[in-house]
Amino acid sequence: MPKSKRNKMVSLTKVKSKGRQGKEELVEKVQGSFEEFAHQYVLSFENMRSGPFKQLQGEMKTSSRFFLGKNKVMMRALGKSSEDEFQDNSAQLSKYLHGQVCLAFSNLDQKEFEAKLKEFEVEDFAQQGQTATYTVFLQKGTEALEGYAHSLEPTFRQLGLPTKLNFQKIELLSDVYVCKLDTELSVEQAKLLKLLGHKMSKFTLKVLVHRSKKGKIRQSEYGEDHLNKIKQSEYGEDHLNKIRQSEYG
Repeated sequence: MPKSKRNKMVSLTKVKSKGRQGKEELVEKVQGSFEEFAHQYVLSFENMRSGPFKQLQGEMKTSSRFFLGKNKVMMRALGKSSEDEFQDNSAQLSKYLHGQVCLAFSNLDQKEFEAKLKEFEVEDFAQQGQTATYTVFLQKGTEALEGYAHSLEPTFRQLGLPTKLNFQKIELLSDVYVCKLDTELSVEQAKLLKLLGHKMSKFTLKVLVHRSKKGKIRQSEYGEDHLNKIKQSEYGEDHLNKIRQSEYG
């Protein structure tokens, strides 16, 4: 008779004592969700916004539950190998719990679940460090900034645009590229794009992997890319460690 994987005690001795109770409660909530929901998902997210995510949680609370943060604790709850996994193949989910991801439980099948996630994709203004999705060019003269209050001229100038007031109109003294496609945005560029109304960011959630009630695992194309990035990151860290050892060892 196969050994039951239910009601396993999870050791948290390797976790720091600070906040230990909260981590134990998280383990219990994750493991308890297997009984309440038929499907488990690991999701990646881009350009996280607390507002849309809270709205998503609120509207899906009767069918789904989301766990965000504390990836290592969630890995302990799921198990890291076939020997310590909580349910059949639950450890297969753990390998995706790296980086900007969350764990979700749902009674919606994958098609229904992904359709619901799609409803909550929200365009927003890009922040510093994000990549420009297209080029923004402003032509010399008064037309480029027409419609903006003359009181904004000092703000535009402080953010790097060559401007001056010309009969209560903001005049651009030369042609300017605010940003170029595929370049990383600075603080000033992000602020300028917001002032100009250009939204280059989108809050999205993508399914990396799905586990069914019977324990069947289905990886998406996004999941494959995610694992490749993890491997590349681990290889890079290992390579750096070897360099350090050769230099100091």
